[in-house]
Amino acid sequence: MATLTAQDLEKLFLNPLRVLAEYDNTYQTHVAYCLETGSVVTADNRDDLKSMMKELLEDEVSFAFEKKNLTNLLSTPAPFDIWVKWQEAVEKNGVEEIPLDLENPSRPKGPGGSERKATLIRLNRVAA
Repeated sequence: MATLTAQDLEKLFLNPLRVLAEYDNTYQTHVAYCLETGSVVTADNRDDLKSMMKELLEDEVSFAFEKKNLTNLLSTPAPFDIWVKWQEAVEKNGVEEIPLDLENPSRPKGPGGSERKATLIRLNRVAA
C-alpha cells in the first residue's frame, strides 16, 4: 500500500466530493449518492438528506484520516450512471456547496487543539 503524505491528503480533499441528490419515484424517497465514495443515504425530505450525507461523509473522511487509509473510502465509487446523472443535473441546475468540518490532517493536535480544515460537498441543486 502506498503511503500518502499530509500534503497528498490535503490535495485530495481540497477537491470537493460530489453528491447527486434525487427523488426516487419507485420507492418514493429522497436518495443521495456520493460519486467518489459510493456512499448512499435516503430520507423523507431534502433537508434531512443533505444533513445525513454531510454527517456520513464527515465520519467516513475523518475515519480515513485517523487510520491513514484512503483505500476503503475510495474503493467503491458510485456507478457510472450516477456520474452521468450528476453532470446532467449540474448543467441544468448548478450546485450547492456544503462545507464539511474536518480536522486538518497535516497539523498534529497540540495544546490549543488542531485547526479545522474544511472540504466541500458539491451537491447538485434539484429543481422544485
